[in-house]
Amino acid sequence: MSNNPFMKYTEQGIGYIDSNCSINKLIIAQVPVKGIADEIEGKAVSEIFSTAAITKRALKDRQLLKVSPEVPEGELPFILMNSADSTDPQVKQAALNIANDFGSRLGLILLTLKTALPKNRSARPDWKEEHWQYWQNLKTIFIVGGLTHGKFGAQLIERTKQVCQINGSTAYEIKAFENATYIGVMGCTKLLKEPNGVNVLMDFGQTNMKRSIVTRQNGEVVSVKNLPLMRSKYMQWNIPDEAEKEKQAKLLHRYIMSAITDAYKKAESMGSVGNEIVISIASYTHNGVLDTKRGGYSKLSVLYKNYGEYLSEELSGVLKRPIKVTLVHDGTAVALNFINYPDSVCLTLGTFFGVGFTDIWQTLN
Repeated sequence: MSNNPFMKYTEQGIGYIDSNCSINKLIIAQVPVKGIADEIEGKAVSEIFSTAAITKRALKDRQLLKVSPEVPEGELPFILMNSADSTDPQVKQAALNIANDFGSRLGLILLTLKTALPKNRSARPDWKEEHWQYWQNLKTIFIVGGLTHGKFGAQLIERTKQVCQINGSTAYEIKAFENATYIGVMGCTKLLKEPNGVNVLMDFGQTNMKRSIVTRQNGEVVSVKNLPLMRSKYMQWNIPDEAEKEKQAKLLHRYIMSAITDAYKKAESMGSVGNEIVISIASYTHNGVLDTKRGGYSKLSVLYKNYGEYLSEELSGVLKRPIKVTLVHDGTAVALNFINYPDSVCLTLGTFFGVGFTDIWQTLN
């Protein structure tokens, strides 16, 4: 077993992580370096680095970015990313300035983890000495997600590397991966039991659902067909009314069933499709049980305690064959792509921070 303190284990000794590993709940009680972004002191990571935080900043600089007031707020992060490639010098510089500022924030977040200052430890009471020690001993940080793309991503990562220094030495080796839209799906291939055939793999995020049809021979991927992205729906999760929560859960389940059955039927035109469906999902999950408190998919637990089993049964009935669904935490799915790198973790820059531990692979074999 791994000695990762963030990992828990099933009765079978299979490792999984829960919300205790979340970086979003980290409080920057004391910035590790003054004079870079002092305004983030006292705030949680979820406040200073998230899609909502970037949208707020884009709103503030809307005039500099020359974005019409009629443009919906939800489109601003995408416009911001594209603005870094603008031929308008003012627009381009405004976007790169935002990338630079968020790179500073990311660098300080990583330094907070590495330096483990007493004030920051006190602000995270659910982490003990071994949790901070784990982050201090890490060497490599893989960063993936939409914010790593293009010139915006390049500037953000470059600034992160500049800030992430201790006495002139790099605190972590930072490796960024562009165009990693389907990296979670590809990580799912490692969880397939059957080494040959056609399989449907999916990545259910808070913003988009990604679906792929993968063909393997002797355990190696020989072809991948990525289906069009689907917008994630029914993602609200703070629903105090239980009747409304159940209603939204049923709508989400129906949407998920439609997404999977559509992909499965498309896969059948490519050959004999296996009974395994592996889904990366934006939820802390183990053995098919979803986190019941956090994220848009948490509401699915009101339908059945073990949603993985429920989904397997429903799909088996609709597709008229036995189907086994495996649900995997999305950060873990990404991390499975980097299992050959010791002392490393993956950070996904999406709606919020996602984290995945590469050493979890030791417990899955």
